[in-house]
Amino acid sequence: MPENIKLNKVSLREQKQKLGMYQRFLPALEARKQLFLLQQAQVRRAIREKSLQLEASLKAAETFSPLFREMEGLLKPFLVIEKIVRSTKNFAGLKVPQLDEVVFRQPAYGFFDTPYSFETVRDRTREIILLRTELDVLEQQEALLSEGLRKTSQRINLYEQRLMPDCREAIRHINVYLQDQRAVAVGVAKAAKRLSAAAF
Repeated sequence: MPENIKLNKVSLREQKQKLGMYQRFLPALEARKQLFLLQQAQVRRAIREKSLQLEASLKAAETFSPLFREMEGLLKPFLVIEKIVRSTKNFAGLKVPQLDEVVFRQPAYGFFDTPYSFETVRDRTREIILLRTELDVLEQQEALLSEGLRKTSQRINLYEQRLMPDCREAIRHINVYLQDQRAVAVGVAKAAKRLSAAAF
């Protein structure tokens, strides 16, 4: 219980109001925590799936790695990301980044000026770059959700383990004090009545 609590009815009312406020906020915080946990599980599942896709794409790329080395100079301009379009999604009060689109540079080229497998190698390489970019955004989401979950859990713990018990203890302490004061007042009133009756 805080030491600077005044032992009077005003303070009692304030403590009851605080306790009521904490009891109203706590379910909302617990619901937010559950939402974070669910979303975090979904993002972690998406990270696993994307990692497996990337692994499969890299394995498949081993078959055309000699071709990639031959065409590296020709391919480079086609593998430059021109822009990454992102947006943010408000999730339980937390702004989480979303990947909307990845736009690669599209230089002009002659169909007969490039090797037969040029487009296949370009598209497979772009797929790997795209998967890595998607994975980066998912990992950012996971980090933000973990931080949001940590802060929400801390706040719940603060309410449950400190603020609410402090309020309950203060209310109990003030009630005991006020009951003692009432008992003293009743005792004084009875003594005064006896004295006044004895005087007449």
